[in-house]
Amino acid sequence: MIFSAIGAAVAGIGGLLSSTMLAGGIGSLLLKAAVGIGLNLAAQALAGKPEGPSFTIQGQLQSGGDVPRAFPLGYTATAGSLVYANTWGSEKKTPNAYLTQVIALSDLPINSLVGLWVNGEKVTIDWSDTSYGSRGYPVKEYWTGPGGNHMWVKFYDGTQTVADSFLVNTVSSAERPYQSTRVGYGVSYIVVTTQINEELFTGFPQFKFEVYGLKLYDVTKDSTAGGSGAHRWSDPATWGGDGDHLPAVQLYNLWRGLSYGGKWLYGLQGVTTARLPAAHWRAQIQKCRAVIKSGGANVATYRSGAEIAVSAPLGDASEALLTSCQGRMSEAGGVYKVFVGAPGLPVASIDDGVVISTEEQSFTPFFGLADSINGIAGKHPNPAEAWNVKVAPPIYRADLEAKDGNRRLMADVSFDFVPYADQVQRLMKSALEEAQRARRHTFVLPPEYWILEAGDVVSWTSVRNGYVNKLFRVDGVIDRANLDVMIDVTEIDPADYDWDDDTDYRVPVDGPVGIIRPTPQPIIDWYAEGAVIDGGDGKRRAGIRLEWDGDQVDVEAVQFEVRRRADLVRVYTGRTDNVEAGAILISQNLFSLTDYGVRGRYIPRSDRSTLWSDWLPVTTPDQPYTDIDVIVANLSKEIRDLVERNNRQMDEVRERIEFLAANTGSANIEDIVERQSFVKEFGRTKALIVKESGERVSENAALAYDIVLLDTRIEDAEGLIAGQASVISEMRTE
Repeated sequence: MIFSAIGAAVAGIGGLLSSTMLAGGIGSLLLKAAVGIGLNLAAQALAGKPEGPSFTIQGQLQSGGDVPRAFPLGYTATAGSLVYANTWGSEKKTPNAYLTQVIALSDLPINSLVGLWVNGEKVTIDWSDTSYGSRGYPVKEYWTGPGGNHMWVKFYDGTQTVADSFLVNTVSSAERPYQSTRVGYGVSYIVVTTQINEELFTGFPQFKFEVYGLKLYDVTKDSTAGGSGAHRWSDPATWGGDGDHLPAVQLYNLWRGLSYGGKWLYGLQGVTTARLPAAHWRAQIQKCRAVIKSGGANVATYRSGAEIAVSAPLGDASEALLTSCQGRMSEAGGVYKVFVGAPGLPVASIDDGVVISTEEQSFTPFFGLADSINGIAGKHPNPAEAWNVKVAPPIYRADLEAKDGNRRLMADVSFDFVPYADQVQRLMKSALEEAQRARRHTFVLPPEYWILEAGDVVSWTSVRNGYVNKLFRVDGVIDRANLDVMIDVTEIDPADYDWDDDTDYRVPVDGPVGIIRPTPQPIIDWYAEGAVIDGGDGKRRAGIRLEWDGDQVDVEAVQFEVRRRADLVRVYTGRTDNVEAGAILISQNLFSLTDYGVRGRYIPRSDRSTLWSDWLPVTTPDQPYTDIDVIVANLSKEIRDLVERNNRQMDEVRERIEFLAANTGSANIEDIVERQSFVKEFGRTKALIVKESGERVSENAALAYDIVLLDTRIEDAEGLIAGQASVISEMRTE
């Protein structure tokens, strides 16, 4: 019996038919009713059967104690479920500047984390940057400059054996402890840390995590089961590979049952290998693996991926998986088989002579209007649009509409397990073509056809019906008491699965997603040239003229930088608030006949980004007096401070001398004073040396001193810049 719905229901009907050996009109009626269950979701939609539970992408973070366990298969995405969260640390006196969240991705170990979406934007994790230590790996889009990263990620695949040290030692607090016993055995989880930044976050960030799901057992890679490879059902450490993405492999693992550490989690229990015949399953897995040109690339014919909650019935999960490969499942005597894609080769041939004419026969040559379908629409998760639901290009058939009285009769199919746009289009095309195969027969064959099972293909040549080696799929079988066999067959055509990528594939149009950020504004008409600046008193300096477009909205200033081209050292940074002027002359720290580079940018009033211009080369003109001015202007603050300190020291010395002189008495005083002066002048510069020595003695006191004064002066355009130094060689009193 073909089925892909709840296994128990179908098995119950099959058991009823076999045990009662019903024949005649009642047997035929029940056989047709049972076959009606054997449809995947695409076929159900075409037949008008209501859909079961949805397996769409879980886009919202779940929390609470009643969240069902879940696991991903293949390539899919999930928002996960919140396990732990806490704020901690400080940044520039801001307390609780960091938020760390622990989010479970799967309740079974998985392959890897392959992508991250933050607030609807695809971001990049820099897995090569280990400079942040236990905090994790930085997210490039949340880097604002040196020392300014604002998001870090750490991923655990579920095989970890110790708790995360960062959570235990740094994030944990007395109010929200994270103990070292919280290992999360078998649970794949992610640690996301964010640092507060009003420009980057307006609230708690929302995440979607792209993953490659469970590592699965692939019977085609088990050399002990007729395959080729090291896979062993008894050793999960050997599992994993391209089969993790194939629906037949996924179905096989579900029907054998999923467990961790010897404890069952989901699927059937106690199913032996004999009930899933290896040879048959290997053939179907290889059909999924076969390479086809689709969407402009060579890919596996059928791939699938989605998240399954353990609360979802196995039958519903199987139906959704079968839809990803245009598949069906059959059960006969407790043995389960899957049939994917195009029909296989016929296992038997029949003609009118072998059909028992004395038994009831039925024939359905066409569908009624209520069951007719002449167009199909589909939807699927789209990784390119933040895993939101994407509507595939619908298929309309004018020729079929004409047959149905110019009516458009559409079916709508949800391909929850297919995040591949090209595969969805192939599935829609083959489903619509197959839906036109209305011929269905029910009849009885002699005992030699006892070997037929649901899912087999037979070739029928019938003069009565006008068939020549026409292929039919066996959808149901009832064994009669006299060893005759009643079968129900539906016409099929392998050509329904033909695909010409050049003509059949329609390139989907993906819309923009993510955060809409204004494009950073460059500075317009940025220009620089060497210029001579006239001081108005006949003195001329070398400078640079900067120009820009000053007719700009929301710009309050222009910032600029100047660097030497020889060594790239910045010599000047400035800004002007007179944006409308569109130009400025600068001369600070600039030497004549020197190569410089200049760049500029707008400073906006609002909180938006602007771009620096490229460095423009410029050479200052030849103005020799400029260099003297620059040297003088560049007298360091330390030298000026030294001059001030020397002046204060000289004042203190003079005060001390006067004090001592006043206290040596006026009687019998003998003074000896000697002073020498040396002066040199050249143009605007002047140097002076003054040396003074003195002695004063009396009957009861003595004073001696030696002072040297150095004085230099250079006249610039703004007046005098003086440098002075004093040296006290010796001063002694008794």
